[in-house]
Amino acid sequence: MDIYLDNLKQQKIFNSFIPKSFKNIQISPIVLHCILGLIASQGLQSPVKGIVINDIARASTAKSLGASFSAVTEVVTGSSICSGSLIADNYVLTAQHCFSSTNPKGVSVKFSDENNNTLANISVSQILVLDGDETFDKSKLFDGTDIAILELAEAAPTSITPLKLLGSNPENLTGSDASIVGFGYNGLGSTGHNQTRDKLRWGAENVIDLVGYVDSYFDAVFQSNILNLDFDDGTNDSNTLTNTYSETTPLYNEGTTAPGDSGGPLLIKIDDELLIAGVLSAGSTRTSQFGDISWFTGITEHREFIENFGGEFVGSLKPNPTDDIQNGSFETGNGNFKEALTGWNTIGAVGIPNSSFRTVPSEGNTQALMVNDEFLGTADANEIEQFLGSTSESLNNLSESYTFGGSAMKQTFTANAGDIISFDFNFLTNESTRNNAKNDFSFVSFASDVLDHPFLHLLGDTFSNFVNSNTRFYRETGYESFEYEILETGDYTLGFGVANATTDAGYSGLLVDNVKVISSVSVPEPNITFGLFVSALFGVFSFPKKRKSK
Repeated sequence: MDIYLDNLKQQKIFNSFIPKSFKNIQISPIVLHCILGLIASQGLQSPVKGIVINDIARASTAKSLGASFSAVTEVVTGSSICSGSLIADNYVLTAQHCFSSTNPKGVSVKFSDENNNTLANISVSQILVLDGDETFDKSKLFDGTDIAILELAEAAPTSITPLKLLGSNPENLTGSDASIVGFGYNGLGSTGHNQTRDKLRWGAENVIDLVGYVDSYFDAVFQSNILNLDFDDGTNDSNTLTNTYSETTPLYNEGTTAPGDSGGPLLIKIDDELLIAGVLSAGSTRTSQFGDISWFTGITEHREFIENFGGEFVGSLKPNPTDDIQNGSFETGNGNFKEALTGWNTIGAVGIPNSSFRTVPSEGNTQALMVNDEFLGTADANEIEQFLGSTSESLNNLSESYTFGGSAMKQTFTANAGDIISFDFNFLTNESTRNNAKNDFSFVSFASDVLDHPFLHLLGDTFSNFVNSNTRFYRETGYESFEYEILETGDYTLGFGVANATTDAGYSGLLVDNVKVISSVSVPEPNITFGLFVSALFGVFSFPKKRKSK
C-alpha cells in the first residue's frame, strides 16, 4: 500500500511514505508531524536482506541470500501481497497494516523451501492484533505497534524451523548489520523495482542507522520503537540519514525493501543466531532506488503479546543496578544523540533536544526531553506505572484527573542511606493553564524493595507558575531543582515522566538534566537535609493509572 504525502518537504529526505504491501492507504493529517519527524531522523545501519539490491551484487546475489530463509513467508490477502515470518508451528508474524480488518477470509500464507519450491499454501483462521480493533487505525503506522500475528488453520511444514526473536534492548542495535527478506517487487538500486517481481524470496543486507527518529517540530531526536535503514550507494546524495551519523559507505550486499515486503523481518545475528528485531512497516520512496529508507516496527516491546502465540525470545531487558547514576547529564558521546541516553531505559517519546531547541540545559550541553504527544508514540498509564514499579492508578491519584498516557524514563542504581538524589527539571506545555480537565503533569518516582510504598511526586502541571517559552510549548516553568534523601541502603529505580490528561491537540513536555547522587559522606547539615527531604515528601503520597502504548 502506498502513502504519498506531497506536502512534506524535507531536505535530503523523500516526501512519500510507502507501507510496503500492494494496496493503498490514506493517512490522517493529524499524524503528519509524527511522520515528518520519522523522516527527518532515520539514522540506523544494519545489513538488510531486501527486494531491491545494489547494482554490484545484482539479482543473483539477492536470490541466493533470500533462498535460505524458508521461515520467511508470502502472505496473500486477495489481490494484495505482504511478507511474514513463521515464529511457531501455527503462527506467522507480520504487519497489521497489511489488513483492512481482522476478518481472515481470503487470507493465506505460502511456504516455500530453500529452492523456492512451494511447500504449502495454508489459510489463516485468525488475525491477532495488539489492540484487538477490527479495523486498522492508519495513525498507528509509525507509532511502534504495526504488528499482527496470523493463526494458521493447520501447522506449517515440519521442514521449516520457526525464527526466534530479539529479547534484548533494541536501542543497542544502532550501527548493527542486519538482513531483510521479502517477496515484494524486485530490482536494482539504480532503477528501482519498476513494479515487477519474480515471486521469489529475495534478500539483502544493510545497516541499522537509528532506533528512533528526529522530530523537526520539537527540535529533538527521540527514541522510539522504529528502526531505520537507508539504501546507500557511497554518495552523500543517497545517504538520506546523514543527520543521524549514518555512514555513506554501503555494504557489499546492501539493499532495501519494496512494496510486497511489508511484514517481513529485520534479522540481527546474535551469537551466530539470526533473530527477528523488527517487522517492516513502510519505506520512503515510490521506486525503492538508492536513498530509500526502510522503517521497521520493533518487536521486543511487544514480547508478552508475541509470546502468547509461541514466539521464542532470546535475551532479557532486565536492568542490572549500577553503583551510581550513569550519564545523569546526558553528555555521553559529547552530545551524540545516539549515546546521550546511555544508561537510561525509556517508554513513549523520550529524546535529546538538538542545538536549535531554545531552552538551554541547566548543566553541560545536553538534556533529556519527554513529550506526551500521542502521535510521537506514548504509552498507556498502566504501562508507565508497571515500567516505573509504581502502583495501579497512582498517576490518576497524583493528578486528580484521568491520565490517558505519556512518556517516561528510568534508571536502576544502588544508593546508600543518607545519599541525596538531586536533579533539575523544567515542565513545558501549550495546554490551558487554568482548566483542571486538561491538567497535563510531570512527575518523579522512586521504587525499591526497601520502600514500603513507591514514591511518586508531582513536579509540574498546568497550575504551575510559568514564563513564556521560545519553544513549541509556548510556556515553561524554567529549570528548578529537586532533592530526595535515601533513608535506607538498597537498589532504587529512579523515574521521570510527563502525562497527558486530555485528548485534544495540545501537549506537554518535561526536561531533565544534571541528575546526580550526592554521597552521604558529603551530605549537607542534618537540619538542611531534613528540610529538603520534608519539602520533597510533603503532599506526595499518590501512585499510578492507565494509558495507551506507543
